[in-house]
Amino acid sequence: MKFTQIKYFIDKFHDTRGSGKIIKFTTRAAFFSVFIGSFALIMSLSILDGFEDMLTETTAKFTSDVSIVSMNGGYVSRDSVNFTGLEIAGISEVIEKPVIVRKKNDIDGFILKGIDYKNDINNFSQNIESGKFGFTSDSAKEVIISKKVAKKMGYKLDDDVVIYSIDAGQQSVPKTKISKFKIVALYDTGLGEYDNSIIISPLQTAHSFFDIDESNATRLEIAVKDKNNIAAITDEIAENLQFPYMAKNVFDYQRMALIWIQVQKEPIPLVLGIITIVAVLNVVTMLLILIVEKTRQIGILKVLGMPSVDIIKIFVFIGVRLAFKAAVTGGIVALILSLLQQQFGFISLDSSVYFLDTVPISINPWHYFIVIFNAVVISAIVVLIPSIVSSKIRPVKVLRFS
Repeated sequence: MKFTQIKYFIDKFHDTRGSGKIIKFTTRAAFFSVFIGSFALIMSLSILDGFEDMLTETTAKFTSDVSIVSMNGGYVSRDSVNFTGLEIAGISEVIEKPVIVRKKNDIDGFILKGIDYKNDINNFSQNIESGKFGFTSDSAKEVIISKKVAKKMGYKLDDDVVIYSIDAGQQSVPKTKISKFKIVALYDTGLGEYDNSIIISPLQTAHSFFDIDESNATRLEIAVKDKNNIAAITDEIAENLQFPYMAKNVFDYQRMALIWIQVQKEPIPLVLGIITIVAVLNVVTMLLILIVEKTRQIGILKVLGMPSVDIIKIFVFIGVRLAFKAAVTGGIVALILSLLQQQFGFISLDSSVYFLDTVPISINPWHYFIVIFNAVVISAIVVLIPSIVSSKIRPVKVLRFS
């Protein structure tokens, strides 16, 4: 029998407008279960990938892809490292030291980070929310703070902030240095761990404020050309370093969080299968009830000579079509919600617990394909059971008791 003919019977058998209340209810229940399962799976995969991408990307804004530091807390210089032959996009010196910020009775500790703002290898300028990335001069007494800190301490653009450095020159007797800085911009990366603790200043200003020689830095930041080679380049750099220097990459700074994400991802194939099977079982239930209701019509079709294989096809197509529509609808709703979350970030998180202040989303077309394909394939396999049952109906018994 041609597919067009089979499709006619599919539409007739599964026309809920002329069906009983039970068929209508089971059809809607089956559709909703597959829809919810597909939607939940796609969103889970998108959020886990979003966490991984956002943690890596945002951490790199503050640490770069690879960093070189001194294990004993000393200084490093660019001349002490050989970068020949490495696929590096840029190198930048950084000064990072603890400071205290005081406003009236509010006192808090921060890290003052001096950067070469003209050499923005980490693309930090993309995270500026208010003001302009940069300073009026290399030695300007100006800073960039996060929106969270500004809100917490009541600062706004162009306000002055008093910063205290402690033990600035690493003297045997600690000394304090006080200076007033002007806020020229506000940034927001969404990663509370850094937004709540980092204040940005010009590199030369940091050298002067902490009494550090201009040839020294507390860390060298290195951006690599191919992000897939970060681990390999880190190993290459580490092999050429001598004590007390060491190389760390962006994954080292968020190792525990990234391991947690990978642990969450490991059971996903199993969860994917279980959720889909549970959802598809409702489709099986719907088909069994439909077969009971359409028993007389099935008997008539067999009397008229329809092969059992074609009857099986009818019910397989009904189940697969329902699962496909439900899975695609779940994917569309997940995509719309993902785009809205990316744009507006209306689902918020406690950054002190989840590292980020909004739920991160990564839209990967492969996730949508896998979930929808998985739902259709499992549906096609599972609905064979009731479909085969329908082909075993004996016309004589059906018509005798009709």
